[in-house]
Amino acid sequence: MDVLFVSEYFPPKIMGGGEINLFSIAAALSKKGIGVTVLTSFHAGLKKEEEMENIHVCRRLKTGTSPQGILNNLKRSAAFPRSVGKEVTKITKEQKIDLIHFIGTSIIAAERLKGLGIPLVATIESFPTVCPKGDRIYHGKEECKVVCSRSEFKRCQAHSDEIGKMKNKFYIKHNPLALRYIYTYYEKLNRSLHYCTLIAISNYVQQLLKQQGVESTVIPNALDVKIFASIQSTSTQNDVGNHDDSTKNSTDTENNTDRNKIDQNKKVRILYLGSLTKYKGPQILLKAIERMDMKDGMNVRCDLYGEGILREELQQMINENGLDAEIHPPVPYQEIPDLYAKADIVVFPSLWPEPFGRIAIEAMAAGKPVIGSRVGAIPELIAEETGILVAPGNSVELRQAIQKLITNPARREELGKNGRKVAENDYSADSVITKVLLFYENIAPDKKVAQ
Repeated sequence: MDVLFVSEYFPPKIMGGGEINLFSIAAALSKKGIGVTVLTSFHAGLKKEEEMENIHVCRRLKTGTSPQGILNNLKRSAAFPRSVGKEVTKITKEQKIDLIHFIGTSIIAAERLKGLGIPLVATIESFPTVCPKGDRIYHGKEECKVVCSRSEFKRCQAHSDEIGKMKNKFYIKHNPLALRYIYTYYEKLNRSLHYCTLIAISNYVQQLLKQQGVESTVIPNALDVKIFASIQSTSTQNDVGNHDDSTKNSTDTENNTDRNKIDQNKKVRILYLGSLTKYKGPQILLKAIERMDMKDGMNVRCDLYGEGILREELQQMINENGLDAEIHPPVPYQEIPDLYAKADIVVFPSLWPEPFGRIAIEAMAAGKPVIGSRVGAIPELIAEETGILVAPGNSVELRQAIQKLITNPARREELGKNGRKVAENDYSADSVITKVLLFYENIAPDKKVAQ
């Protein structure tokens, strides 16, 4: 079988978990003897054609450099759909393709391409096909429960601070032409759902699609568990200040004697990874650690990695409250496992209903306890034996969860070990690819799916 994946972005151009998942799936399929081609967008500094782990990568599509900014999003909504239709058609004439698999918003070309006579599959890994704003935050306050309409969208976005990954400026909120353009684009995406056999990355997404009148099969995102599990944890070496070897050795001995005893000379390191936007919740995390007192053993260090429109506000919170916290720019994905290795606790404080939650499974694969919000698909990933769930936006409950883990190192280790087992069993590439191959067999039963 020869499969053509179509994705707006692809490594090394990574905008979220979708691109990481696609690379893992494509590489695993190629190892099974499946011919894999990935059609994606071209960006300066990248090769237009190359082989990556037996994946043929064609960078021919046109889109914006990122999902941020008006000009980028205009280009994404205008040039990208046209280029998908044109380049997919061209590739199907150049080589044998048995199945076309859309990732994310590339599904928008499905209606145009249905005439090719090739089975069309789409993985729904985010919300643009079911929400014009792309976040399912109703009136900017809570998880949306309705199927959108033009009038509902107009009321909802008027009360929302963000739209997509941009600030919802007045010239968007009150511009009828802009609102019509955004909603029309959403309608095209939504209509495309009916031309593909669908994969939902979580039970939560499956239910949203069912609400839209379409069925889907749940196949979770895949993860290269080994790259996270192979990194030796270094968090226990992160002492505060300068201590001589005798002090360090003495401390290590005490910790071995009583693992629940808090070492006042060491900071418990908290890690946040994600966009610096309101709905991802980094401001909730900073608020949660505001009142943690070193005298009570709450000696914490918080590192946030990401970019976004909330950066200045977050830095102001850090400065005004004297927090031991630092905002770092995003790092290449290959450096992410090292960040987990240095952390003691991973916090995933989303306000919006995450369609999946890659941070949670990465943390588990790295053997770290994770605290996440009880919203969207996150509760499907974080169980009592692997982490703690808290109400979204509740900084007090989040603070209490952090305190529980700070004061109980043995519990942190237990949750980490349990999480690693879950990641290996449920989200490893081998586990997920078995489900993908079975799915392909049902879509194209007359094709040889794997060797």
